[in-house]
Amino acid sequence: MYKAIKEIGGYKIGDEVPTDKAEIWMKMYAVPQVEKINGESTEKIEEVKVEETVVSGNSILEDYLGRSSNVVKKNILEDELSKEQLEELLKIEKSDKNRSAVIFVINKRLSN
Repeated sequence: MYKAIKEIGGYKIGDEVPTDKAEIWMKMYAVPQVEKINGESTEKIEEVKVEETVVSGNSILEDYLGRSSNVVKKNILEDELSKEQLEELLKIEKSDKNRSAVIFVINKRLSN
C-alpha cells in the first residue's frame, strides 16, 4: 500500500495511491512523491509529513532565489505567491545575497 507524500496525479498528501501508479512514480521521480506504508497509523504519518513540509518549504524558497537576479525578479512578478511566501523570500534574500533589485521587487509585490 502507498500514500502520497506530495500532491501528484490528483492525489493529495496522505491519500492512498494505487500500487501500479505508485511504483511508476517511484521510478519516474528522483525525489519520491509516494511512500510505501506498512499498517502504521495515518496520524503518525501525517505528523511527520507536516514537519518535512516545513523543512522543505524553506529549501524550495532558497532554490527559488538561487537563480540570476533577472530571472528571480521576473518570477516574483509573474508567480502567484502568498504574502507569507513573499515575506520569507525577502527574509532569505536579505540574509543571503542581499540583491537590491530583488529586494525592491519583493517589497513592490508586498505593497500591492
